[in-house]
This record gives sequence, structure tokens and C-alpha cells, in this order.
Amino acid sequence: MNAWGNARYAHDDGDRTRAETVGTAPQGTGRGQRFHVIDRAQGDAQLAYAFSPERGRLYRASLKLRADRPARVEVMLRREGPPYDPYALATVQVGPQWQQVQLEGRPISEGGSSLRIAPLETGVDVWIDDVRVEPGPPQDFRPVLEQPFAPEMFGLHLMRLGMHMNWPQFDPGLVRLWDTRTMWKDLQPEPHRWDFSNTGFRRLDLYVDHIRKHSPATRILYVLGQTPQWASSAPQSHSPYGEGHAAPPRDLEDWRDYVRTLARRYAGRITHWELWNEPDYRIFYLGSVETMVEMARIAHEELKAADPRNTIVSPGLTASQGLRWLDRFLAAGGGRYVDVIGFHWYYSFHPEGLAAFIDNVRGVMRAHGVDHKPLWNTEGALGFPAKDQDGEPVHPTLAQQRGLTLRALLTMWSRGVSGFAYYFWEGRLPGEKMLTNDFKHYTESGRAYLRAAGWLKDARMVDGYRTPQGVHVVRMERGARTFRFLWSAAEPVTVRLPEAWQARRIARLDGSTGEISTDQRVVVTGAPVLIE
Repeated sequence: MNAWGNARYAHDDGDRTRAETVGTAPQGTGRGQRFHVIDRAQGDAQLAYAFSPERGRLYRASLKLRADRPARVEVMLRREGPPYDPYALATVQVGPQWQQVQLEGRPISEGGSSLRIAPLETGVDVWIDDVRVEPGPPQDFRPVLEQPFAPEMFGLHLMRLGMHMNWPQFDPGLVRLWDTRTMWKDLQPEPHRWDFSNTGFRRLDLYVDHIRKHSPATRILYVLGQTPQWASSAPQSHSPYGEGHAAPPRDLEDWRDYVRTLARRYAGRITHWELWNEPDYRIFYLGSVETMVEMARIAHEELKAADPRNTIVSPGLTASQGLRWLDRFLAAGGGRYVDVIGFHWYYSFHPEGLAAFIDNVRGVMRAHGVDHKPLWNTEGALGFPAKDQDGEPVHPTLAQQRGLTLRALLTMWSRGVSGFAYYFWEGRLPGEKMLTNDFKHYTESGRAYLRAAGWLKDARMVDGYRTPQGVHVVRMERGARTFRFLWSAAEPVTVRLPEAWQARRIARLDGSTGEISTDQRVVVTGAPVLIE
């Protein structure tokens, strides 16, 4: 099959492969089905069992595997629509004895799914038996984290510094340096020479000094990488930032020198380091997972030697391809060299859909024994398609611009994400941008983010659920104070608040407040309201 999951032309004889519907052998017969891969050519070979899941519901797959000789087999639950990515996967070492395999995940979209078995070696007889895919509980909103909201949850990207010298009123707990013209290629354009007065270093110093001047407690997250062309293992290869920059360095000692130089120069000032940006996309990284693990090992040595308090974040991965890459990175030992797992999740009209993505990543972390490490969304934002399905321009309403990011923050925290860097403060598109074009005033999104940060900082999420009416309810505590957020992901709903809440006041993201009527009825929309 090709990269999109369709049958592909095989070899040089022009024969066309074809997709087959496969039935299972009688359960528990011990006979099973034999799967033998002769040649992958330029595609892949997978045995697929189709099923129709419900979006967001947990599904558990179990099967037995054996092989005529030791072999690795990849097992995954995968959606059958673009981009055909897995939402649960495991790589299993099998041999002559039957081995029970189990995995679970949540479908991230509507439409069909399949359980897929893919031998990673050719010429091996792999036997499959007792295949089951069963539904589990639906998605819930009960919080994973017990601690108060961390400052790192209210982070962002500053990308236009120099065009303005402003600072967010809410003092972001995290600022990620990406697309700031401070990459390796900018800092060391010439081989084996460091010039701390060049344009790249002057710009990096500008950012570091600006952040520390306004908020010394803010964590700076520097993204390592984009290789200078002179150091690149593929100097003529294409990347969005110029030729050769997406390839790993030809000599990893150049990488060591780069990491060591930055770690020593910015010791105590830059404390958080992300290993690479989106290496699951070839436009950003052309190397192997194994090479990235070795780069992680070297970075770990140098960063911890310069300052043991340095925090290393795994390569930031994308929602559509990152799960498989993370599984391979952790299987190759990458988890030993990172303190935080980083992912990139953007959201639109239904940010609650982030929950399934996050749960699936946590499942891979759990399978590799790193689920105790923090999980961060190091790049994400509110984004809308330019046009809808009918080709009409999309214009987000003011309520949507106000409410969707708070809903995303609550969803991410409920599923265990404890750090977030919004991309980006100055923005490009309506709804996304938090500042007006002159960088002097907040947009509706910016004012709402400022207000949401004030509501959530140091507060603890105690409980969360969705009512039969489709209203999300999240209970929060800050000291002795208890308050709740309510919103409807669909149409506006009038709800009557329980008497036990003793609700007296309502606050909205547009800044308005009011007393709750004696009949305790409140209209709930897509913009969360605060009730206490």
C-alpha cells in the first residue's frame, strides 16, 4: 500500500496489489491465520481487521501472535481516513510460542478504523489468532492532575520582538523560542567558529534579556536544531528554512559543540530545552529516530553538565504523525534522556476533541514506562480553516474567539497536559492573534486568554463531567473558594443550577459579571462562564 493506505502497484511486473477483507479464524482454535510478507517494494504490507468505532470512546484490542522465528511485529489501531494515522500502537517481539497482545486507544475522528498487524521483517511466517476489538467507556472529563494549574500552562510564542517591545500582562510562565531567527543555522553560519556579536546571537540575547527583565520567573524554552548547511549530512536537501537545515549533522561532535556552547553561555537564564521541532515531518527532519536518540543522549550530557537543573523536552511532535514516531523514539531508549514529553496540538471549533489525542499519547508513554514524566503542548493555538465544506469563508464569532482557548486549556489539563505555549501572541489570522496589527491592543482572543489565566492560575481542577444536555461542568478550587465553569459545545442551553451549589454570581469572558436570578437559571453557550 502507499502512504495513504491504498493498494499500490507492486514491483516491476505491473501487477496490482489489492486490498482484501480478512475474516478471523474460530476463536481460540490455536490455528489462526498465517501472514507472510515477501517484499514491501516501496510500500508496506499490513493485515487489517476493519471496525466502526465511536469517536472518543475507548477501544481495547487483543490478539495472539506467534512466528516461525524471532521477529518484530507492529500492531496498531488506525483510522481509515486521512491522514491514516494510528491512535494506538505497540511493537512486539514474537517467537514460536503464542503471545497475548493488548492495546487500547480512542478514535480521534468519525469514520472507520482498523486493527492492523505489520511484520517488520520479510520472509517470516506470522500467525494471528483470537482477534477481538471491544468498546470501553466513553470519553470523560475527570481530571488526571491533582495539583494546581502550573505557571507553564500559560505560555506562548513571541515572534515579532523588535517590531514591538511589549510584554503580556499575565506574565506567561513559559516562552518558547521558535521562528525567532535564533536557530543553530542563525547562530553558527560558519564552520567551527562562534561569533557572539552576530545577528543570531544579538537576537537571542534580545529575547533572553527582554523576558528576564519583565518576568524573571518565566521559563524560556529554546528549541535546538536546524543544522547549518556546512554541518549538514544532506547539505543540498530542501527545508522551509533553507538548504540542508532539516538534516542531522554529519558529525555529531558539531552538535555537541553547539549544545555545549549554548548551555554554558545561557546557564541559569535558559533552563528548558526542546530537542527538535516536529521531526516526524520530513520538511523539518530527514534523519532516523535512532540518530535523534543519540543526539538526545549528547544533549542530555552537555545540558546537565552545564546546569543539573536544566529541563530537557523531547522533540515536539505533531498530532497526525507523532504517535508512531514517539513510540519508536521511546523504544530506542530516548525516554532516558528527556524530562518532559512534548507534543503539538492545535484546536478549532471542538477543542474537547483534544482529549482523545492526549489520552492516546499517554497510552504510549505508559507502555514505555515514562507516564510519570510531564506532558506538554509546546506549540498549539486556536485555528480555523479559511473556508468551510461549502467553500464559504469562515468567520469565527466573538464568542468563539473568546471561549475556545479556555475550553482547550481545561480539556488539556483534565487529560494531564501541564505545559502549553500558544502559537503565537502576535498571530496571523482572526481568532488566532491576541494583539491588534499595531501590537498595542488586545484582540477578543487576547483579552479572553488574559482573563482565563487570571481565573485558572493556582486553582485546582477537582471534578469534570458532561450532562445529558451536553453541558460541560468543571469544578475548581482555590484555597477555600469553590467555583465552576459551564459551557455547551453545541447549541445554547438554559440550565437550572443545583441548589447545593448555592450559586450567587456569574462572570463571563467578555468581562461582564452579574447576580444569578432566584430561579437559578442560566443560559450556557460555547463561551465558558464562571459560576460561584
